[in-house]
Amino acid sequence: MTPTTPADPPPQSGGLMDSGDTCGGSSDAGEAMTGAVAVIAPPDGSRYPQAVKDRARAAVAITLHPAIRPPAHTGLGAGEAYREVITYTGDMRRTVTRLRAAGVDSVMAASPGGVELAEQIAWPLRLPATGNPATAQVRTDHGAQAETLSRAGITVPRTLRTTRLADALAWADSHQLYACRIASAAIGIPVETVVGSTHRQIAALWPRLQEAAHHHTADTTLVMQECVAGRRYRVDTSTRLGPDGPLHTVIGIWSRTPAPTLTGGLDRTDLMHRHDLLARRLSLHIRRVLDVLGVMSGPTRAHIAFEPERGPVLLSAAVVTDRSPADETVWQITGHDPIDAALGTATCSRCADRGFSPCRVTRIRLVAPPAVRTGLARALCELPTAVCVDVTPTSPISRTPAVPPQGESYEIVLAHADPGEIEKDACRIAELTADLPAIRHP
Repeated sequence: MTPTTPADPPPQSGGLMDSGDTCGGSSDAGEAMTGAVAVIAPPDGSRYPQAVKDRARAAVAITLHPAIRPPAHTGLGAGEAYREVITYTGDMRRTVTRLRAAGVDSVMAASPGGVELAEQIAWPLRLPATGNPATAQVRTDHGAQAETLSRAGITVPRTLRTTRLADALAWADSHQLYACRIASAAIGIPVETVVGSTHRQIAALWPRLQEAAHHHTADTTLVMQECVAGRRYRVDTSTRLGPDGPLHTVIGIWSRTPAPTLTGGLDRTDLMHRHDLLARRLSLHIRRVLDVLGVMSGPTRAHIAFEPERGPVLLSAAVVTDRSPADETVWQITGHDPIDAALGTATCSRCADRGFSPCRVTRIRLVAPPAVRTGLARALCELPTAVCVDVTPTSPISRTPAVPPQGESYEIVLAHADPGEIEKDACRIAELTADLPAIRHP
């Protein structure tokens, strides 16, 4: 495998997968589908057009009119390979009529802001959707989601949804929390969650986060949550409609080792073995969560904390909309690409039977100043188990006009049948990046 940066195509899976698998790409000629795919609210530079093209489908983009889109959501860039671009102005009937004329038979959201609109569009077209648009908020909003899950008896962090700083401070006092997590109410947008432990810290963070939330959603609503202890896990799932209702399949569980606070360390996630006892428990838990949230079709991703006393604590569950070179590399290795779930082609028996990847996979993230990119990227690409090195601009919370960029974000995907080989390269990455916190960002 050849490591890549975003300018290169993702690497092929090579010997890590059986050569007969086709779930991540084109199907047999006799099973080819010719209907168009509606890609809802794609960001500039989205990788969706190529992914759809690779599956012998035509992509139709639904973009948001400038009057109704958030400031951060720009229009499509030049050269985007969509067969047709339709601008949604708020007239649902007109949009649905045009999509019918375009021969659309699948709808997928290409950004967090497109999830609710995708459900609203799929419903009148009678196409598979993530869920009923009448309940979309429980799948897109932290506050609504936490309330719904709590009512169903599923453990979630204590949560307040508000736009008022005074309410947030009073809530923190009433719950006697040593610290609070503060985030945008919208799930999945690139605004970092921060922690405040005093009134002064919360008051300083509040306007900054509200500005960031407004930049990405045109809404200043935030959530305050209790800080939850315990190890973090990410659960990737795929849902399809069966004769008796939605069928949820867990396609990967990742154990997270977060970066040390304020040191700029490595953030690491490791794909767990499918027969791990905790993996089985989390699988059962997330299926119940998806039922409560009304997920009917497509790919989702949940973040869970496991506390020994309380068990699994659901932090968030969201529709998968992002595509990066690192994501696509992992999906090639595991044989499960979310786009196939959205297109209804992820039920290939070989992929479904195999479940988790037969090799070990680790994802490592770090932030580094632009000045070290050439040397660092080259050294990372030379690691024996590295199959992708993805470099993108800065950390999420810095993607706002008021906060200057603080560096570049790296994501390295390591894959190998021998976990010991991955550990060697993970240690090498730690050595290569040990001095980064001391390097000043421009």
